[in-house]
Amino acid sequence: MRKATSALLTAFLLAPLAAQAQGFRQIQPFPVPDAQTREALRQGEQLRGSAQPRLRQVPREIVEEAVRSIYAAYNTPDFRQYLSERFYDPDRLAEAVNEKVPRDARLRLLSVNSVQTLSRQPARDEQGREVTESLVLVVVRGQMEFVNAQGFQRREGEVELVLRFREKPDA
Repeated sequence: MRKATSALLTAFLLAPLAAQAQGFRQIQPFPVPDAQTREALRQGEQLRGSAQPRLRQVPREIVEEAVRSIYAAYNTPDFRQYLSERFYDPDRLAEAVNEKVPRDARLRLLSVNSVQTLSRQPARDEQGREVTESLVLVVVRGQMEFVNAQGFQRREGEVELVLRFREKPDA
């Protein structure tokens, strides 16, 4: 009887501790694009493979130059300037890069596979001036290169980027 009482007492004492430990878990929400970007992506999925005939495309050369700039700035303090103010949790991205990517890692652009303008609409820039804003979906093939204890490493991958371009409206 005495053993059963002490076992029961121990269970009652440990139960609150187990319940309190659950409070340390945090729910991390999944990052989701804003409504405008979701709509542009949805329209892009419907158009997959062909651009809207009435939609003027952002020139491929301009898009490729922007992608080269982004890849050159990767893993540097300048990288953050390329993130949109709508980017979900930029601090978390910077923290993940600092924690998971070797400091000497270099991101090399292998190819820009496809470029498609998803939407063009009037907008206002940071100074309040009227501009035309274009969302462009770009499929990029890249390679991360770094040296670790196993020697030179390279990791290839393909990623879809949504780039936003602002230009003065046609006069």
